[in-house]
Amino acid sequence: MRLKDCTKEELIFVIKRLQLYNLSGSHYIQLVLRDVEEERERKKMDEARKVSDYAFQKRQEYIDLLTPYEGKRLVDIPDSVFKKADAAMREAEKADRKWNKIVGVADAKPVGKKRGPVSDAE
Repeated sequence: MRLKDCTKEELIFVIKRLQLYNLSGSHYIQLVLRDVEEERERKKMDEARKVSDYAFQKRQEYIDLLTPYEGKRLVDIPDSVFKKADAAMREAEKADRKWNKIVGVADAKPVGKKRGPVSDAE
């Protein structure tokens, strides 16, 4: 990481750290830049934790909505409950995608061979 990669807020942080270290030289700049990287990572993980908690909350909402109907026929479950449960699960999945983006995990791709179009000649 280099100073030019830092945001304004991070540069101010660097300056304050340099004052704390009261030294100069590239070795100390590298120490400060590592501190900046740690701070970036901490913020990212805090955001990921919040998103993960939200996804958990929405999944719990889904479970709470459908638990009273466990063992019953699908036709006995009110449509409004299905819609609320579906909305909760969609929110959880949306939060999962956001979490994946924050931590740098690619969404899962389908497994298996990709088939091309079937020709009439076969």
